[in-house]
Amino acid sequence: MRATEADEGLYGRMRVTMLQPGARHNYMQSRFLYAHGALRRLYTDFAMPDTPLARLVHGLVPKEGIRASLARRVVKDVPGHLIRNIPSVRKQNRIGRPAPWPIGRRDLSMSDIFYTQYYSGGHGLRDRIRPDAKIVSDVFTVPSTHKIVNAEVAAFPEWGEHPFDTSLCERYERFTHDMLDDSDALFCPAQSVIDDIESYGAHHAGKCVLVPYASSLAFPAVPQPVPKRILFAGTLTLRKGPHYVKMAAERLARTDPAFRFVFAGGVSDAARRLLEGPNVELLGHLSRDRMVEQFARADVFVLPSLAEGSAGVVLEAMSAALPVVVSRGVGIDFPDGGPGFYVPDRDPDAIAAALVRICDDRPLREHMSREALVRSSAYGLPAWDKRFMASLARLCEGLE
Repeated sequence: MRATEADEGLYGRMRVTMLQPGARHNYMQSRFLYAHGALRRLYTDFAMPDTPLARLVHGLVPKEGIRASLARRVVKDVPGHLIRNIPSVRKQNRIGRPAPWPIGRRDLSMSDIFYTQYYSGGHGLRDRIRPDAKIVSDVFTVPSTHKIVNAEVAAFPEWGEHPFDTSLCERYERFTHDMLDDSDALFCPAQSVIDDIESYGAHHAGKCVLVPYASSLAFPAVPQPVPKRILFAGTLTLRKGPHYVKMAAERLARTDPAFRFVFAGGVSDAARRLLEGPNVELLGHLSRDRMVEQFARADVFVLPSLAEGSAGVVLEAMSAALPVVVSRGVGIDFPDGGPGFYVPDRDPDAIAAALVRICDDRPLREHMSREALVRSSAYGLPAWDKRFMASLARLCEGLE
């Protein structure tokens, strides 16, 4: 995560306060900032520094699920005096116009940038900070997610999913407009997020900064792909597009029964019934180790998701040298035909055709496998660190 000496000098002059409910990305952005001497403070709902006491508390918890949740709330590499917990903000994310966060006066006056997660903590902030300080919002998902989900729920009622109610949609929209209007910059993980923001007004495009996330998952085992074994990974909800993969599976069952579709992820009873088929295997939620095994055995990874910010599982698949067949909505940008193919939204015929093209052309499959590895390296932590810090530094130009 190291930059040049000149960069370090510039970064060290920045003072950034992070406002982050939850443990998104394992607090990696705060860790980047601290490593470069730029973190003023991390405000969050609950987090612990990585200390012997935190490890002792973690070890005393009897239930595995609670231990895992606590482990996610440990902030590595950041000392405790830079962490401020505000439990009351836990439920505020993207809901209406919540009360301002109780940020310390010195942090308000001494910070050059306030970095929010989808504007959480942004309400009421502008009136309390220096006139030249900047507010940055990390737009970690497409703002239209609730609209996309509701359209899909209406089209496929047999899945039994509940739509966002009208009141909640109105509050989401109000929150989004507040974010777009008040933020000085919108850090977006993919072009698909920027495109969705532009649907709220073309004038917002000038605030958008493309800062892709990263994947840190490593694959020590050599992949041993089973020909025509197709892997889908993610919660099996309509937003992720598993129903379109099932439609593609049904088409291929008639023309090439050698194809086998493996779904890894949490699944409802209704979804399980609808996805079952002669060439379908439903594995349910898998541990990290078992997921690595599935990546190693798959021939192609597929995810025709309709709404994401940046689907990290696609990066994980590429890191495992897997060609990918995905929608633009997964939020991972790559040259079409390089590490895989893009397919149009809601198009099972295109999914089936892309899978056949890759699996039946082994030289093409091997080329895409190599390209996937190359592309995944561009999404490593060092690359994210460099893009993130450089983008913040550009915002600070002229503040001194």
